Amino acid sequence: MRYLVLSDIHSNIEALEASVRRAKEAGYEQVVCCGDVVGYGPSPVEVMDMLQELQATIIRGNHDRVISGLDEPTHFNVAARRAVDWTRQQLPVEYQHRLAELRVGPLTVTEKARLVHGSARDEDEYVVTQHDALVNLGLSGPQITFFGHTHEPGVFTRTLYWRPSYESDGTARLRIPSDKVLVNPGSIGQPRDGDPRASFLIWDDTEELFEFHRVEYDVASTQARMREAQLPEFLASRLIFGR
Repeated sequence: MRYLVLSDIHSNIEALEASVRRAKEAGYEQVVCCGDVVGYGPSPVEVMDMLQELQATIIRGNHDRVISGLDEPTHFNVAARRAVDWTRQQLPVEYQHRLAELRVGPLTVTEKARLVHGSARDEDEYVVTQHDALVNLGLSGPQITFFGHTHEPGVFTRTLYWRPSYESDGTARLRIPSDKVLVNPGSIGQPRDGDPRASFLIWDDTEELFEFHRVEYDVASTQARMREAQLPEFLASRLIFGR
């Protein structure tokens, strides 16, 4: 089975559409998402509709939780809080209910893998260091834990951190280690690893392979829509830097 693994789409329909087009070329059978489908970007309804069409298995992220009304953005920065307010105004009530009803990670998707947003301990936790990874790898669970939240693609094992080095076609491949791993597909809608291209991966559980992909999308169009919506300029301008 080949799984398309998405995370941190953040209401960026241009990036999601470009990623799905590339993923269809590579081939996949099921879609899973590590959360934060909304927030920051200008197209929350369109993104939620597309994920529904894809029949994606989705867990909630911290932005999904807050925008649904289950929580308040107390710890968000000013730009993120403004985006929360704007997104809440744009989403019809039934869409907010759908966000509120998203399953909370960890969610087991196969006997080999589960989904979390931040970590298995807390959907708001950032796993960024080897120590963070070791703590989470020590928790019970299947071999593979897919996570998001940091917006940076990579794989943690007990002994190292593997960061994708992409070929000219925007792909990077890693044979799945035999030990437990934490795997971040990167962010579709707002990458923060210095590469502005949308990031996702395809997990081939038959070939035991992670295929990381980067794909260009119409960033200028997304920025124009954000500015038209009067979303914070910081959120729009950062898209061209991947930060």
